[in-house]
Amino acid sequence: MQPIRLGLVGYGKIAQDQHLPAIRANPMFSLEGVATQGAPCPGVPNFGTLTELLASQPGLDAIAFCTPPQGRHGLVHEALKAGKHVLVEKPPCASLGEAMALVAQARDARLAGLFAWHSRFAPGVEAARAWLVGRPLKAVRVQWKESVRKWHPGQTWIWRAGGLGVFDPGINALSIVTELLPTSLFIEQAELRVPANCQAPIAATMALRDAQGLPVSVDLDFDHGHDELWRIELEAEDGTLRLDQGGAVVTLDGMPMAVSEEGEYPALYRHFHELVQACGQDMDVQPLRVVADAFFAGERTTVEPFYE
Repeated sequence: MQPIRLGLVGYGKIAQDQHLPAIRANPMFSLEGVATQGAPCPGVPNFGTLTELLASQPGLDAIAFCTPPQGRHGLVHEALKAGKHVLVEKPPCASLGEAMALVAQARDARLAGLFAWHSRFAPGVEAARAWLVGRPLKAVRVQWKESVRKWHPGQTWIWRAGGLGVFDPGINALSIVTELLPTSLFIEQAELRVPANCQAPIAATMALRDAQGLPVSVDLDFDHGHDELWRIELEAEDGTLRLDQGGAVVTLDGMPMAVSEEGEYPALYRHFHELVQACGQDMDVQPLRVVADAFFAGERTTVEPFYE
């Protein structure tokens, strides 16, 4: 089987740390070129724009997008119009409307599309899904606290409108919860704490319920400089399952559970390969919709300015 000829658009931290190693470790993909306005990617042709990449490499089968969400809709639209399958790093777009338009475009063009909610491919998520079968929950609790200074140094786009702020990492937790719960989540109350010099929140709390009344509490902090925490607790009558380290570690009532050793991005690209073979779409907008609802219905509190 011929490998999928892949182009990469955007060569920042997430592309360098996660996408490139996963692509190069998978023989089902061949990286043919990179469009970047920053540091060049070694070992492949580099181009200044997606348009130049497409013109120089007309035989590309698919494009993976790792640019900031602002302005990404136009790029993905261009790739789909050119007949390319697409993998789109999370969050897929700067607005829910843009994301929904891409879903329709990929479906109508019968091209593979993947919104890359990579945390859904964390090793412990499948174990949690299996444990939940036939087991009603009493409550779900999310704590997602990390340091933006450590993980996103110099990435000012996060603080602009459409950059999501604390929801950039927080949407990872929401992607897991919306994957595991069988019905939609709705905002009951939210508080967004926005630095005085930013357009996006640095912290947030939310109270949600699903269609069956299950309470889901969410506590997000993007300026947490110690004891970083990526935790989801699923409480049932007969036990509590906990996902830690973003879903890499799973415990049931404190006892470790066995999980896959495959990493998030290798699993993500394996899934994308399957979608390309079937011209299928996995372009769920639910995590982005919950964030949009939080911005729409949440209270905003101005806090101290953020300086990196």
